[in-house]
Amino acid sequence: MTLDDSQTASWQSLAPWEKAAQWREAAPDIADQVMLLATRHAEHQWRMQKDQAQHERKMDVRRWMTQLVALVIGLGDVAALAAVAWHYADTGNVVPGLAMFGAGTTLTAGAYVVAHVIGKQSKSSLAKSTKPNK
Repeated sequence: MTLDDSQTASWQSLAPWEKAAQWREAAPDIADQVMLLATRHAEHQWRMQKDQAQHERKMDVRRWMTQLVALVIGLGDVAALAAVAWHYADTGNVVPGLAMFGAGTTLTAGAYVVAHVIGKQSKSSLAKSTKPNK
């Protein structure tokens, strides 16, 4: 028995329970096996979605913690640069101290912003890649 394109298309557009009813009519001996496979597949998909959601929550927490640590380190870096610039100013070298402080804080802020943007891009690309295909 071969199916033409219209029969195949009509089969694909049916709801799962309608497909099961057709299986029961066409081949009652294997309909229960098909339903068991469909049920197992649905349970597997549900578990995978649950695991994916749990993984995404963990990754969100890790991303937040990483950004918090980066912020603390960046603030520590700026404080150290301020201390070094203060030392330069005490020794009479105000311009080199300010130049070093300005360049250091600019680089620190730039690195923080770039890391933040990369984190957002990786999160959005991950969200796009995990959307189910319809």
